[in-house]
Amino acid sequence: MFDYQLKLSKRRKTVAIRVTPEQVVVLAPENVCHVSMRQWLATKQSWVKQQQLKLLDAPSLQNPMRSKTLLIFGVHYQIVYDAASTSSLCHQKKMILLPQSLADNEKKLRATLIQLLVNELVKYLDEHLIQYAKAIKCSISSVKVREYKSRWGSCSSKKALTFNCLLLGAPKHMINYVIVHELAHCHVLAHNAHFWAIVEKHFQAHKQARRWFKENGKSLMIE
Repeated sequence: MFDYQLKLSKRRKTVAIRVTPEQVVVLAPENVCHVSMRQWLATKQSWVKQQQLKLLDAPSLQNPMRSKTLLIFGVHYQIVYDAASTSSLCHQKKMILLPQSLADNEKKLRATLIQLLVNELVKYLDEHLIQYAKAIKCSISSVKVREYKSRWGSCSSKKALTFNCLLLGAPKHMINYVIVHELAHCHVLAHNAHFWAIVEKHFQAHKQARRWFKENGKSLMIE
């Protein structure tokens, strides 16, 4: 039997298993029959093992403090600390230049990198969003860039677009897919056949792009 942490709840009606990188958690009703539960868990050993192996193979979050690198447009840029008072990106040398004072302050380092990603994605959107909007024939009320934990972009009913700054770590054609995806929502908010027809007209490889984000999206996140 695998090791697990048991969490009981008055509201829960069924037994469930949650596998995380750190542990296996079993969620069960407060009045659960422990004998029956252990018998059922014994039948799930193979499934738990498979989930643990998947987690081992899954992309890990970025840790710039440890790795001294950060993904920019699908490429690992080297983080370099110097005496400069400001932070900047050097695309030619694939470098991120940061003040030396950030080298030992993980919280400030992360905040600085997030702001760099925001600023750089804004520049990229300024160059590409308008041309895609013209092609898809949609008007936009506003555009914002911020950090999301579980989405790459959003479009409101008022055609206000928001993009995840962590997108800047993806290859440019993947960023373009998200742009097309959100612009298509200016016409159709639902993910129905009409919506996907608009997306496919302007980004034919949308299925491959969706698969790429499913398989690699986690690797764009920053601890």
